[in-house]
Amino acid sequence: MKNLCFLLISVFCISFCPSTEKAVINSRNGFYIHVQDFTDRTDHSYILETSDSVNTIFNSFFNTELELGDIDRPITIYNGKFDFYVARVTVFEKPNGKKGFRHLKYSNVYSNRSKISKRSKLKPAIFK
Repeated sequence: MKNLCFLLISVFCISFCPSTEKAVINSRNGFYIHVQDFTDRTDHSYILETSDSVNTIFNSFFNTELELGDIDRPITIYNGKFDFYVARVTVFEKPNGKKGFRHLKYSNVYSNRSKISKRSKLKPAIFK
């Protein structure tokens, strides 16, 4: 009788758990952008899946001819009017249909000059 109960409970749990294949299909690489606009005191957050969209948003906030290029690590740009943050993330869909994200884990940067200086690990650069 105990074995039958355990069997029924395990079949019940397995039938309602999402499969790992479905979880892998729903997750994909993307970008998270957070912009604080200090001129009108608003915050904008975006979850994007293409780098072209990232450059479009970057150009809409900054009047420049520069492009972001490849984003390997999180980037923060502050120019007095905008605080612009871009990071690579893993994008997935939540059960309610909205997009969510998980930050990638970045290792610390090692410098060749670390043997000379006491600081062996460098944090990612933040431009202000």
